Amino acid sequence: MRRRFVVSTAVAALAISACAGGNVVPTTTPAVTSTSLPAPTSTLPPVVDCPGAGDFGEGSGIARVDGEGSDASHLGRVAWEGPEQCESFVFEFETSEGAPATAVPDIEIDHLPSLQVIRITMDIDAAVITDQLVETELVDRLYVVRSLEGGMFVDLHLNAPAAGRARVQSSPGVLTVDLRPGFLDFTGASSVDDQTVVVSPSQGSEVESITTFTGYSRAFEANVLVVVTQGDVVVTEASTTAADYLETWGEFSVEVPLPAGDVSVLVGEASPEDGSLDGVTLDLTVS
Repeated sequence: MRRRFVVSTAVAALAISACAGGNVVPTTTPAVTSTSLPAPTSTLPPVVDCPGAGDFGEGSGIARVDGEGSDASHLGRVAWEGPEQCESFVFEFETSEGAPATAVPDIEIDHLPSLQVIRITMDIDAAVITDQLVETELVDRLYVVRSLEGGMFVDLHLNAPAAGRARVQSSPGVLTVDLRPGFLDFTGASSVDDQTVVVSPSQGSEVESITTFTGYSRAFEANVLVVVTQGDVVVTEASTTAADYLETWGEFSVEVPLPAGDVSVLVGEASPEDGSLDGVTLDLTVS
């Protein structure tokens, strides 16, 4: 997997429209460097006054950017900085020929229902980065994923509750996502290993007899396997195909029938060499 990040700059503002959670405003991108932040505390965060204009959204739609007429088709370099308690994630876009795009594509930014992931959906075809360890106060890691519905998204996996806003520039096209400490506690968390990320359901949760497992994978040939055991008995097996595995992470979604009671569910892949199973294991209670 290719992993890198660099500084990006931009100059002109692009007209955009914001949805209910926050505003998207033009700005100038600051220099980006890596930094270490203090460990989060168990107390409520202060109301942080981050540089720049625009309201922060939390718990619902954060922003929507109208990229009509954009020439962006690739996500290029990604960078971040964390001055004090405000963190900025900068995304540069490129044309299909590899030149800097003049404007950003269509973009939507939302919290997922668990509130532990901020998803940035982009109308693009490819990316030069697949995932990256971040380890700031607010963000643990980011993943770049090909969507089942077309396009791609970037998931920011949070270390602590966060509110977000978006800013864009044109010539070149750059998106900046600002984060500050939030107030809404996580209702769940993703389960992660080297080749599989399960976004929903969360470890230890109570689920229905028909449960949809969602996430992303880099399983061989995009074959995602779900194996359900109760005690020492395999009670259900299911499989699905992820949206990618060669170029980047591929989104998957599979509906699985589950027996009542406590179950253990492995979501992952069977080794092409010896058939052994590898992936994320969830312990769930089926109501």
